[in-house]
Amino acid sequence: MTTKLESARPALVWTAAAVALVVWALTDLALLVGYAVLLAYALLPVVTALERVRFGRGWGLSRGVAAGVVMLALALLAAALLALAVPRLLSEAAHFAARVPAVASRLLDEVRAWSAARGLEPLLGASLEGLRANASDLIQNLGGSLAGGLRWLFGGIAQALGLVLLPLLAFYLLAEAEAVQASWLRFVPPGARPELVRLGGAVDRALRSYVRGQALVCLVMAIAVGVALALFRFPLALLLGVLVGIAELVPYLGFAIAALAIGLTGLGVSPLHALLGLALYTLINWAIGTFVTPRVMGRYLRMHPFVVTVSVLAGAKLLGPAGAILALPGAAVIQAVVGELAPHDPPPD
Repeated sequence: MTTKLESARPALVWTAAAVALVVWALTDLALLVGYAVLLAYALLPVVTALERVRFGRGWGLSRGVAAGVVMLALALLAAALLALAVPRLLSEAAHFAARVPAVASRLLDEVRAWSAARGLEPLLGASLEGLRANASDLIQNLGGSLAGGLRWLFGGIAQALGLVLLPLLAFYLLAEAEAVQASWLRFVPPGARPELVRLGGAVDRALRSYVRGQALVCLVMAIAVGVALALFRFPLALLLGVLVGIAELVPYLGFAIAALAIGLTGLGVSPLHALLGLALYTLINWAIGTFVTPRVMGRYLRMHPFVVTVSVLAGAKLLGPAGAILALPGAAVIQAVVGELAPHDPPPD
């Protein structure tokens, strides 16, 4: 006698094949939906808490109004952070670019004096003079490479997110989740719908676990870096702590973005300040990545750090920075679906 799963399996296979084809053909749209789902799961606890608040005579906010309030507050917060951070970081970058030639020349002079004092002038003299002669070209090439990398990173993410449609899709998922589910199930053969609903429950649990774990890691990183920079009287310590917490959402690439921001801010004070800030951030990032992240994500996702690393690298290879961001939740979803479909031991008689 066939089970319900066995009878629904052909429909599930066809549904999975159709989803894979859509993702392959409409990668940007799939990324946009993925980001909207993650944003909705991240904001869901806030919306739920706001919905439970009761005012006079037991009156409270509906799910739609609560979701709208949260999305509006998020948009205002993002705009405020951008208005505060972007002009300051651009100013620091311009100041850094203006000081680079003088700093590079002074550094070359110090290296030349150090080599002369140790009898290394015949070996290093020609190389140092070549660096001095080509310093301007090297700086221009470095600046061009950095600008190109930033355009590739932020341009690709901006194109995938849609920026305008992302909060709208997240709002729909928060305010009308049941209606959205009922609507997309109409595209699925009737025989597969009960199993898809069951699989949806497993996916829901996996994504909630991922969001909880990632939020905890981001919070710990933001507090640790912000407090450390503040103790050393680093400029914009609080803002940089927030940036570090957000950058933690982007594996590997997020570290480079946060390090660049810390370095540019520190250079506004002195090169020593920049090196101190980078050293603090690197040390804290290593400590949290070694002792906190594996325990937290392993607890919530039940994935070995090896699997986590390979998943992130695979996502980055397939879809670039956007894939790196979605790699872990994607792996969590796959793990949940496979675990739900795997045959279980029959209950004892």
